[in-house]
Amino acid sequence: MHEQSTRKYFYLGLFVAGAVLTLLIFWPFVRVIVLSVALSAVFSPVYLFLKRHLHVPWVAALLTVAIFVLVLCVPLFAIGTIVFKQSQSLYAWVNAHGGFDNITTLFNQSISRLFPSGAINLQQSISALTEKFSIHVESAFTATLSTLFSFLLVVLSMFYFLRDGFDWKEMLIKFSPLSDESGRKIVERLYTAVNGIIKGYLLIAVIQGALLGFGLYIFGVPRAALWGVAAGIASLIPTFGTAFVSVPSVLFLLITGHTGAAIGLALWAALLVGTIDNMLNPVFVGRNIAIHPLLVLFAVLGGVAMMGPIGILIGPLVVSFMYALISVYKKETA
Repeated sequence: MHEQSTRKYFYLGLFVAGAVLTLLIFWPFVRVIVLSVALSAVFSPVYLFLKRHLHVPWVAALLTVAIFVLVLCVPLFAIGTIVFKQSQSLYAWVNAHGGFDNITTLFNQSISRLFPSGAINLQQSISALTEKFSIHVESAFTATLSTLFSFLLVVLSMFYFLRDGFDWKEMLIKFSPLSDESGRKIVERLYTAVNGIIKGYLLIAVIQGALLGFGLYIFGVPRAALWGVAAGIASLIPTFGTAFVSVPSVLFLLITGHTGAAIGLALWAALLVGTIDNMLNPVFVGRNIAIHPLLVLFAVLGGVAMMGPIGILIGPLVVSFMYALISVYKKETA
């Protein structure tokens, strides 16, 4: 009996050590793995449709990855190229007009004329933001090869997750000490959360960014594509969201004397962009993630603070995972 107990604890120690080492080895690629799993879950209906008609799993997975690249990645690359050119144009324009300090001084003077009772001093905050941005510009350019390598890993991982992911899921459920029903409930909740986040938060961000960018273009705001992308990112912030872009744009039109365009843009942003957010957000996000929107907000912000942009996805997934564990725990201990 003593010998059997010793073997058990020895094996447990080896298992823990192996698990820790494995986690350390895979940790540098955790973002790639999570993103690949999430995209595979979103595109799994396409894979299952192709597999059902082609009857060859690897061909269906390959075609699904090709669709992902053509439908999603190519347009994003094209938009990114336009945004990059507009960013360079904006940087050149700022330098040609004396830099950010001179521009913010003129902006403060214009704001003071519009609102004489309370001038808004943006020079200090924008200067600090510009300094921080300049520090990270060089590192952003040096990270290009790393980003390309990560993209290739995501595409390769998606192929295998699509082709073999269902078998791996069943193996993980059977390996778990929980009942098969509880394991499937956790996996299903995570699958629903992934679809809710990507089809909810990110899809709404794309729609709002595109709508506001189109509105900026219509009403004559320069570099509309750049500010449209900024609006899409800002839309992830509840309540205010795209107002971080639309309000300064309206003020810009007022300051430059385009009062009619400013009124038109304000109506466009409030009635169209804001309405889309209020209509789609509860439908996609709240129903699919099945946790309180306030928890989703803190999960997104905490995830971004810990892991960068991929935290938008990982934060709510972790909270959804804990929500599923609590639900399963009640059932398993009943």
